Amino acid sequence: MSQFEPGGDAKAISRIATAKYGGFAGMFEAHGWAERGREMMRKVQTRVRDHYGSVAAFVDHHEQAGK
Repeated sequence: MSQFEPGGDAKAISRIATAKYGGFAGMFEAHGWAERGREMMRKVQTRVRDHYGSVAAFVDHHEQAGK
């Protein structure tokens, strides 16, 4: 279950993708995730959860990296 309000997971992922990777394409490329274009939007939360364990862990990881 998310720690964010409804839609908050997507907003948090989008914020970090833009700030740290220049967008979703950069984030997918940096992680070696194969999807591109529209497929990214359908898979982004799954990829984040599979890689980091949760959206909250993804946020924590990137916020810690910025300190």
